[in-house]
Amino acid sequence: MKFKNSFPKVNYPHESVIWGKLQKFKVLSSHLTGNNITYFHNAPRYWIRAMDFVPYFWNERDGEQVSSHLKTLKAKSSSDQQVIIGLINSSLFYWWFVLLSNCRDFNLREIENFPIGLDVMSNEIKEKLALLTDKLMLDLQKNAYRKTAFYKATGKVEYDEFYPRLSKPIIDKIDRVLAEHYGFTDEELDFIINYDIKYRMGDSLEGEEA
Repeated sequence: MKFKNSFPKVNYPHESVIWGKLQKFKVLSSHLTGNNITYFHNAPRYWIRAMDFVPYFWNERDGEQVSSHLKTLKAKSSSDQQVIIGLINSSLFYWWFVLLSNCRDFNLREIENFPIGLDVMSNEIKEKLALLTDKLMLDLQKNAYRKTAFYKATGKVEYDEFYPRLSKPIIDKIDRVLAEHYGFTDEELDFIINYDIKYRMGDSLEGEEA
């Protein structure tokens, strides 16, 4: 298993097989152009979060603005955008991130080099992913909680905190559709859906910042 500037951290037999199935598809970089903006949080913990909306973030010094932790990417069409957002929120993509990153900083490199194969993805798969992504975006916002903090530099800060683990049933459906696209077996899909499950679904109600 090879990846530029990284050594994939493979520990289980299923991972090599899943990696091999992914490598048959073209990477995402060629599809990241256009006017459809997606936002993603660049400092995840146990959940990778991409959104088609801007989470609320306000501070006393500067007013309402986009959080410095939010970065952007673009898609050619709204259909591609929804597929990409669904993918980035999936457990499959979380596994990819853990395998290749320092597990702290989430960069465009991990997104651009993900083998998605949008050029050969069926319309049926795209439609399923788009519908599930819409549901996920609504669910993330429904479960969000507005928090307040105080910092010396900016004063009072208000922001939305998100709880993706509460949306795990929708994310699991996204992974099932992706499994159709990649040809994963039931065992491979089960591995992805339950990857790092103990830590991702822990008892803590800790959320993810805007």
